[in-house]
Formats: sequence, structure tokens, C-alpha cells
Amino acid sequence: MTLCGVAKIELTDIHTGKKEVIVHKNLVTKAVNEVFGYNPEGTLFCINGTQGENFNTHFLPLCPNTIGGILLFQDPLTEDENKIYAPSVNVCVGCSSNDVNGTTSIIRGSLNQTESQKIDNGYRFVFDFTTSQGNGTISAVALTHKYGGVAYYGDIVNASSRFQFLKTLETDDGDAGTYAASYIDAVELDFESNTLVSITKQDSNLLITKMKKCFHDIGLNASLREDGYEVRETHTITPSTFQTVFSYSYGSYTMFDFFDGKDGYWYGFSNIENATGNATVYWIKINKTDYTFTEGVWTLSDVQLYHIGYRNNNGKCHNRSNYGTMRNGYLYIMNYAGTGMYKINANNVADIKLVSFGFTSLKSANNIFQVGDWILGQDFVIRSDDTVIQTINYKEIVSDTPLFECGPYLLNFHYYVDNWGGHRIQKVLRLNAPYLATINNLSVSVVKTADKTMKITYTLTETA
Repeated sequence: MTLCGVAKIELTDIHTGKKEVIVHKNLVTKAVNEVFGYNPEGTLFCINGTQGENFNTHFLPLCPNTIGGILLFQDPLTEDENKIYAPSVNVCVGCSSNDVNGTTSIIRGSLNQTESQKIDNGYRFVFDFTTSQGNGTISAVALTHKYGGVAYYGDIVNASSRFQFLKTLETDDGDAGTYAASYIDAVELDFESNTLVSITKQDSNLLITKMKKCFHDIGLNASLREDGYEVRETHTITPSTFQTVFSYSYGSYTMFDFFDGKDGYWYGFSNIENATGNATVYWIKINKTDYTFTEGVWTLSDVQLYHIGYRNNNGKCHNRSNYGTMRNGYLYIMNYAGTGMYKINANNVADIKLVSFGFTSLKSANNIFQVGDWILGQDFVIRSDDTVIQTINYKEIVSDTPLFECGPYLLNFHYYVDNWGGHRIQKVLRLNAPYLATINNLSVSVVKTADKTMKITYTLTETA
């Protein structure tokens, strides 16, 4: 099946009635194929223990579900079928889903439900934007998932749809918590080699565990439940300087976290929050190939930090919380006041700056995630150029681990104790909804202002 699309943009001046029309064909990306081609560890199957809505609710029919929204970008997009997400620095000036916008969002338009309909071999979308919606320079338009058209990453009105919950697989961890730490301490998921890597505190040592997982392939004796893991390798390292962090604790909680530097190393950091004076941060850098490591201590003059995160590896409990992340070799960690994040070069501590929010964040409720080149907090996002956007304050994602990206999907793990005292491991699948199903760079950028309404007719057809 080959998809072909044509976008027609009509801007109408409300004062003069003058109409500006631009028509342009598009490139179709691999986003839809990846939605149906990726099924990490069989999470889309309705296997025992799975919770989630019907597959049809999210994806079928393709129009207007898997393709059901639109995104409008300030700058042209790279015309590459493999690039299914826009870079964070490309501002999304407008969006719309397959419904009527009932919110106060100034970037979101509405589907024209009268004119949008099935056509021979395809579908015609018609999106309407009032004078107050979608204003700015528009250089590219792209069809997206219906949830992607509800809210983009920096939407201050509605952020709950961008990472759409799909499925949960749960397993009882028993009384001993024998394997929970392997999941909750996950630092890397290699989907190509079907490997999960975790780094776990074990007395005065660090235990690196590589587990075989059925992300893309399943063995004859494999189980897709969380108690069906297979340990491939274990490596124990004994730090000296970093060992000091094991005494950094509040009760049974130890203050540290590990990150995948995506440069051939895993990085660990630990600190106790400080409201005044200088910050002390312990660090360790572990080679992924031979497990050699270097370690040390940073003393950051006149820097006040919130703690990087904590682990609870006490007996059966395996909670984890993180208030920092790594991006492009830099550690981002919340400041104590909750008014910004410090950006620290993990390999050159002299390279440090405060990325100011311009407001006070609810830091204690902020698990920090990285998706693509975005850094995402509960009430803010940070673009790759360190521009901060304040967003709606919400508790969208409950996770003990990073969000691991597999095509258009996000996979994470979570630990909790149920109402009957059972210890549960959750594997959660989400859709990273604002993908680029099509890419349509306009031959000439258009400027939408408060003096104009806008109508976008996007016709998508298929050929054998």
C-alpha cells in the first residue's frame, strides 16, 4: 500500500475577505508501519495479566485514529521517512485532533466534522482554526496520531494525551522481591540485542546485571511475564569514593541514580540536597565494554541542589525516584529552590550553568524523564537549546525507571505494594503520540495572525 497526501491551506482575512491559498504534496514516513511493526515484548497482545483498552480504541481504523490529528511547525522538517519526530527546537505553533477543541488552548484547532469524511481510497481531513488559534509562522504541516493532535509536548492546557497509556502487564514479585531490583534499577534497554541492563546496590558493591528479554524475538521456552527473565551476565564492581554514597540515606532510602550516557558509558551520581552553601556530588563512570570505572567528587561552589533521586533496596521493597537525567553528555538536576535545573558537563565539571524556569516548580513531585531530545518534568519541558516551557501541573506518568524508547512506543517499569500486601512489578506500554505520519514542507511559509482564520484540507489516499 502506498499513501499519497495533499495539503491545502486557506487563510482568510476577516476584515477584507481576501483569501490566501497554498497547496502542497507530502512525504509519508514510516510512523504508521512502526506503530504496527513494533510490539516490544508482546505488550500489545492480550496475554494474561494485561490491562488496557481495546486496540481499536487507539489505532483502528487508521483514519481517523492512527492518523487523526495534525501538527503545524514553525520551521521546515527534515524530509526523511525514518525521522518520525520533530526536533524539540522546531516550535509547534498549531495542532488539532479528530474532534472539536473544547479547551482554552490557543494552539489547538478543531476537526470540521461535517466536511471530514471517507472518500474513495482514502480520507479527507478538514481542520478549522479561529483567529486566536494556531497563530505564527507555518513552514511545515504533518499528520499525526489523534492523541498527538490533542496536545504537543509544550502544551500548557492539556498534556495528558502526548504519552498515551496503552497496556500494563503485572507480576507478583512474591515475598522476597527476588527480581524486582533487576527491573526497577534498569539503566538501559537495548531493543536490538534483546537486553535489559540494571545497576543495583549490593552491600558495598555495585552489581551490573544483563538480562535477556523478548523485545523483538521470543525463544521456545520464554515467558512474556516479568518472572520469565533470563540472566545473561553479572559483573560486580567495588568502588571506593562512590561507596560513600551508600551512607547517604533517609531511613532505608539511599540517594543515588544511574544513567545511560549513550556514549559507551553508564554514569552514576549521588548527593544530599543542600539549601545553602556548596553542593557535593559523588560520581562514577563505568565502561560498558570492560566494566572499568573512574570515580570522584565534585564540589560545586555556591550551588544548591535537590537530591538526584533515591533507591529503596531494603528487603522486599524496590522503589526508585529520579530528579535528574542526562542529555548529550550533560547531567540535568533540579536546584533546591525548584526554580531551575543545573546543567553540568559529566566530563568537565567546570562547564556548568543554571537553566532557569522563570517560575517555581513543584520539585518534590517531579520525576524527570527524557524522550527524544526533550527533558520532561511534571510542570515544564526543556528543549534541546535549553528553552523552558511551563506546562500544566499534572501527574501523568508513574514510573520507577526512565521511559525507554522503542520506535513510537515507550516502555517502563514500576513497583508497588497492593492492598493485600502483595509486591507487584508493572511493565507499562505507552504511545509517544505526536509522531510525524506525513511530512509536508510548504514551498512558501505562511503567517497566521489574529486577523485571519485558517482552514486546512488534508487529503490522504492509498494506491496498491
